[in-house]
This record gives sequence, C-alpha cells and structure tokens, in this order.
Amino acid sequence: MSETLEFAMQFTITEPVFTRTHASELIELARMADGYGLHSIGIGDTGFRLNEATARVTLLALGTTRTFVGMRPTNPWTRDPQVTAAFLATLDSLTAGRAFMEIATGDSAVRSIGRKPATRARLEEYVTCVRDVLATGHGSFRGREIRTFGESRGPVRISVGAEGPRMLELAGAIGDAVSIGTGLTAEVVSWSLSQVARGAQARGRTPAEPWFTVRSALGADRNTARAQVRASLASILHHSMRHGVTDRLVPEQQHTALREYVRNYTLADHQHSGGLNEALMDRLGLTQFALDRWGMAGDVADWIDRIGELHTAGIRRLWLANRGPMPQLKQMLRTFGEDVLPRFR
Repeated sequence: MSETLEFAMQFTITEPVFTRTHASELIELARMADGYGLHSIGIGDTGFRLNEATARVTLLALGTTRTFVGMRPTNPWTRDPQVTAAFLATLDSLTAGRAFMEIATGDSAVRSIGRKPATRARLEEYVTCVRDVLATGHGSFRGREIRTFGESRGPVRISVGAEGPRMLELAGAIGDAVSIGTGLTAEVVSWSLSQVARGAQARGRTPAEPWFTVRSALGADRNTARAQVRASLASILHHSMRHGVTDRLVPEQQHTALREYVRNYTLADHQHSGGLNEALMDRLGLTQFALDRWGMAGDVADWIDRIGELHTAGIRRLWLANRGPMPQLKQMLRTFGEDVLPRFR
C-alpha cells in the first residue's frame, strides 16, 4: 500500500464484575497493544455499565510506553470540566504526554441520567474550558469561573466524535482529531472528510486528524464474529440516525425503516447481545445495511480484505472495537496483532 495505515482500539469489557485479576489482565492487554504498535487505546465513559472509566484508563496507562490512552468518548454532562482537566493532567503526567480525551454529545451515558445529548455549543465551551484550565489554571463554563492550583502544562490531545454534518464541521474546527462515525463506504468517507475540512477552513486552521470508527469483531469463525458485532451495530445505527436521515447519505428506500428503528429503540437494551434492538434491526431489514456501512466482522482473511477495501475508499486511520469477556479481548487482540496487522505495515 502506498500509505501506512494506523490503528487504534477501544476495549469494552462485558463481565459485570471488575476484579483484581481483571485489573492485572487489563494492564497486560495494554502491554500487548503497546507492543503491537497501536496508535491509541481507550475505554468508553459511561456509568450505564457500572464500571468507572477513569480507573480502567489508568490501568491502560500502566501497561503502555508509547501508545496514547484515554476515555473514548466522554461527554459534556457527566463530568465537570474541572474534574476532567484534573484527570487529564494526571494521566498525561503518568504517560509522559500520551493522554487523550475524546468527547461527543453523549448517548447512553447521558440518557441514563435523564439528560438529552449536549448541544454543539455546550460541547465546544466544554472543550475550550478544559484546554484553558490545563494551560493556564483557569477557565469558564456555563457562566462559572473555574480556577485550579498547579503548574500549567502543554496541550492534551482532544478528539471529537462526530456522526452528522454539523458535528463533523465542529470537529474540524476545534479538534486535534476527529472520530468519524458516519460510515465506511467510499461516498460517505469522501463526504465526511469534506465536512471536516470545511469546519477547519472556517476557523483558519489545519483540519483535525481523521479517524474512522469501525464496529468490529474478529474470530476464527465468520458467522460467530458477525453475531458478536450485531449489538454494536445496533447501537451506532441508532445514535448516528437519531437526529434524522437527512444529510446522512442514506438510500431513500431505507428512510422509513430507519425512522421506525430510532422511534422504537430500547435504551435499556443498549448494546445487549441478542436483545430487543438486534431483533428490531433484523425485523426492519437493516442489519446488512449497518454491517456494510460501519462493520468489519469475520476471520483473518475477511479482515484483511475489508481493510484493503477501506484503504481504497480513502481511509488511513481506523478506530477498531474489541468487545467481550477478557479472554476474548486478549485473543482478538493477539490475532489482530500477529495475523492481520503485519499485512499493513
């Protein structure tokens, strides 16, 4: 390939109890990712799963020497910007400058506390405040002055998660990176990159570094991998279309089904394997659409072929998903690092 691909990976641990043994295994998982040369690794920030993200991210940091680590994503509702800045300062010191924060408007994390997703204005004000607090020790958020004690520090990498045209523009305008969740088809990739570039141009800055979100599952058996990715596909199908199908490059024949899907999505079943949302996605004939647009599921050969397709579509940086119990996470990462990744280096 003419250009080197970069890879990052999010870990979603599905065991309900996080034990001391799990903590040691998560550090080992981070060491593996670091050894394979992943650019970034992250943990989702949602109390919906009753596991605290900052603790897990700290464990990732302890296992790495070169990989960026952070929450992916957090949101402008569930953590005060002063608290977020304090965590980022700590994490950045712990990793010698490899902390990152990804922020989006919020989905399960904010809905489960009775909030609606944040506005773009709130998200931008939050990012500005966090940056100001880190750089100068003081900032402003929602009319409240924030002051902290401690040395000022250099900038921490901030990525913005985006799934619609206006969020893509905002990400281009304010992000160091943008996590693009609009999809992986060539048409969608080109359109998404143009929205990011437009936002950057409006602010007279270099466009944010583009990363594309992939809902992924890797296993020895293709059908099993495709079954494993369905809950994740059901999730992104909902929150990428929750504000409507207009300006999303969705085929017109899918509009009615997508609107019905969003109306009938069950938050309490969010990312539940074999649950109501998967059944709804199937009933409305949207499963293959979601897999084609956001997914990568199968064995090693399937992954190599799919990554080649995505490279041809114009993608150079991929945020992969790794979801399941800890032994499955380690096996998937090992297979990726040893059997897939060398083909793209």
